[in-house]
Amino acid sequence: MKEQLDTLGRLASLRATRVQQMLGRVTYQQNLCQRYRNNITGLTRLCGFTAPMTTPLQRDNQQQYKGTLLRMVELQRKELAVAEENLARIQLELMNAMRSEKIVAHVIDAKMNQWQLLLNQQEQKIQDGLAGQGWWRNQG
Repeated sequence: MKEQLDTLGRLASLRATRVQQMLGRVTYQQNLCQRYRNNITGLTRLCGFTAPMTTPLQRDNQQQYKGTLLRMVELQRKELAVAEENLARIQLELMNAMRSEKIVAHVIDAKMNQWQLLLNQQEQKIQDGLAGQGWWRNQG
C-alpha cells in the first residue's frame, strides 16, 4: 500500500508540474494576444493621422503610407486570430490537466483512507489479542 501511495505521490507531483507549465503557457499566450491588440490599436491610430498635403508627391506618399499601415493592421488581426485560437486550445489543455491532477488527488485521498482503515484494523487486532491474553492470564 505504501508503494502505491509513493507512486501516486510522484504521479501527483508530475501532474502538478504539468498544470504549472500550462498556466505559464496560458499567461504567455494571453500577453501575446494583448500585444497584438495593442499593435492594432496603435497602427489604427497612425492610419487616422493626416498632415496637410500640398503636392501630388506628398499625397501619393500619404496614400502609400496608409496602405502599408492598413496591410500591417490586417496582418496583426490575422496573427491575433491565430493567437486567440492557440489560447483557447491551451486553456482547454489546462482544464484537462487540472482535472487530471484533481483525479489523482482524490485517488490518493481514497488510498490514504483505505490505508488508515487497514492500520486501524491491524491495531484493533493487536489490542484484541493483548486483551485476550490478559483475560486468559486472569482466568488461570
